[in-house]
Amino acid sequence: MTTADELLGRLAGLDEHALAKILAHRPDVLEDPWPRRLDVVAARLASAGSLDAALLALPTPLLQVLRAVQLCHALGRQPAPLGEVAGLLGTGSVVSLVDELAERALLWRDEDGVVLPELLQRTSFAAEGLGRPVADLLEELGAARLAKLSRNLGLPDTERKAQLLAGLVHFLRDGDRVRELFATAPAESRKLLLDMAGGVPEVQGLATTGWAFDHGFLVSTYYGTIAMPIEVSLALRGPGHQLPFTPAEPEYDVTHTGADAAESASSTAALRLLDRVSAILDLAAAEPLPLLKDGTIGTRLIKKLAKDTGATPAEIALAIDLAAQAGLLLADEPPAPRRGQKAPPPTLATDPDLARPEPALLYRLLLATWWEPAPPEFEVDVEALVRRLLVRLLARLAPGDAITDLGALTELARWHAPTLPAEDFADDVRIALEQGELLGVFAHGAVTAAGRALLEPDKLVEVTGELVSRARTTALFGTDLTAIVPGSPDARLAALLDRVADREAQGTATSWRFSPASVRRAFDQGSAAAELLEDLRSIAAGDLPQPLVYLVNDVARRHGEAQVLDVASVVVGEPAVLAELAAHRKLAKLGLRAVAPTVLTSTVDALGTLEALREAGYAPTRHTADGSIVLPARDQAEPTAAVRDPGPGDRVSPDPAGHAERLLAAPATGPALLRGQLARAMSDRYAGRLTPKQQQLCWQLEAGLPVDIAYGGEHLVIAYPELDGDVLDVWSLGERAYRRLELAQVELAQVSTAVNLA
Repeated sequence: MTTADELLGRLAGLDEHALAKILAHRPDVLEDPWPRRLDVVAARLASAGSLDAALLALPTPLLQVLRAVQLCHALGRQPAPLGEVAGLLGTGSVVSLVDELAERALLWRDEDGVVLPELLQRTSFAAEGLGRPVADLLEELGAARLAKLSRNLGLPDTERKAQLLAGLVHFLRDGDRVRELFATAPAESRKLLLDMAGGVPEVQGLATTGWAFDHGFLVSTYYGTIAMPIEVSLALRGPGHQLPFTPAEPEYDVTHTGADAAESASSTAALRLLDRVSAILDLAAAEPLPLLKDGTIGTRLIKKLAKDTGATPAEIALAIDLAAQAGLLLADEPPAPRRGQKAPPPTLATDPDLARPEPALLYRLLLATWWEPAPPEFEVDVEALVRRLLVRLLARLAPGDAITDLGALTELARWHAPTLPAEDFADDVRIALEQGELLGVFAHGAVTAAGRALLEPDKLVEVTGELVSRARTTALFGTDLTAIVPGSPDARLAALLDRVADREAQGTATSWRFSPASVRRAFDQGSAAAELLEDLRSIAAGDLPQPLVYLVNDVARRHGEAQVLDVASVVVGEPAVLAELAAHRKLAKLGLRAVAPTVLTSTVDALGTLEALREAGYAPTRHTADGSIVLPARDQAEPTAAVRDPGPGDRVSPDPAGHAERLLAAPATGPALLRGQLARAMSDRYAGRLTPKQQQLCWQLEAGLPVDIAYGGEHLVIAYPELDGDVLDVWSLGERAYRRLELAQVELAQVSTAVNLA
């Protein structure tokens, strides 16, 4: 009987409340397509992936109880008596912990003890400093070797291997007899055996004494190692030896930082990161961001963007990573270079067809991406698991309360997730806290409203909308040509000030400084003086200071004093200005030559001439050959796609109680779809004339792949079929529900749809 068969029988005997508990502890079982019947639930519970996920979620005491049960099973105690399990852990009772494991379907209780699923039974206990069971080690030996061991131990002689093996296992599982025999061993052998029993149960290339081999205390393995059976190790450790058992959480101190202070810091951090992401998207839209040859983000790029935007490298790295994962930035692999040419690096660029999300939606998208990133292939996403664990642990505290001791928080997290395969768990905790602080999920070590909303998806829209609404929409303008925003600026305010001024400082307040070069930059992008002053007045908390108005008008008056044409290249302007340009030493490299009182020619192209004139302190404009001004590309084509809102609709957890009621009301098992059965049924539907493509679609459905169909005027994408007479029971991917379709109305499309079912 397989584990799934055993589980099915036990699940069928549960009531709704007990089954709902299992489904709540093992939520992966209810993932789309949710199970039709209990046999599907049992198969999913018994799968290796589901068991691994359940083990990763076990806190330390439950894992220790499970290991004790596994050890009892390895020692032949099947079912494992509850008293022996408790004795191995040095505690009075483990009933409540065993029941918690049973609620996760990781074991179950019988009248005689505790039973383990087959996939959770172990034959090696290296983590506990123990080796393999004596039965497994001796099974590898021949009958002659077993007979010699049996004679050395004074056991009854027999020629049958099974009886020899049973007698040896029975003897070596008797701790008192093993210790009594050990006392007669030579001193050299006793020292070696005690060293191995202390935690090194298997070694390579050990020069051993014959006594340990002759009496079964050590066994040569098939792989050439020397192993000590578990039973011998436990006997030599003494009758009072216990496995580690830490039922209580590690102690930690709680610091009250204040809920208002935490929410204020959260809002500031979140809005600042939104500003960083928006700035990066603007830069990538203007010019794709170069990546390293392996497609990763280089440190040099991060430092450059941090300098250009006034951000920290950590903010830029997180902003690029989340924007790329969320699909706001797309990697572009360059075409293969021609022979002899150097391959250009891959780049990150924005999708011109994707509309820029509004701030609240963008923040929800960043939060959802950080909380549930795309899982890596063939490995556990430790970083994501640590993030979710920290949020859940700190969310148990009152708002504004924090665990500021990183060491204590790391120990607490490790107690709750002892099996996470982290190379440096403390570093993972630190990184998760730092990223959470930048996102506004944590503030001063406390979980914020944004962090708690990740655990309650129905509040996510409200919380993110309120947080973004706290952004400042006005700035304070000073007579010293500065603009200060106390708090975090919203996206429109920051974009306008970045266009016409240079950022100087950022923290609790952000400041910008206006200069002739920064104002000229706005004019270069197509602004006019009246338009620019009107935009600045719309964000000013009061009147614009006169020095700023004078600066804008002065730059506007000079803007275009010289015109750079695109005829590689020609400079046009007033005779006095052109005479000054032609005599300017710094412009000698342009090779300027007067061809008319108002025209100069240059040996450098239009863009190079434009930059040289600006570096020399002039304010030229660029024109095409027909004289029309050239403006930077600002307006893009209307986007045709929008980002899907990762709101509560996509993240509501399934209802375990509702599924338990449905599953217990349905038959426990159902018909299996045999290969070719669907094609034969559809062949009858089409009067025996299925096209090769239609046959292929039937085979795809039988293999679990989605296909397109037409049904009663509807277009459906279906998968996971079951045939019930003339009715096809299928999962509809668009509706996320099962549908019962009459075969007579099913029209197979001629093209299948590629859908990711992960």
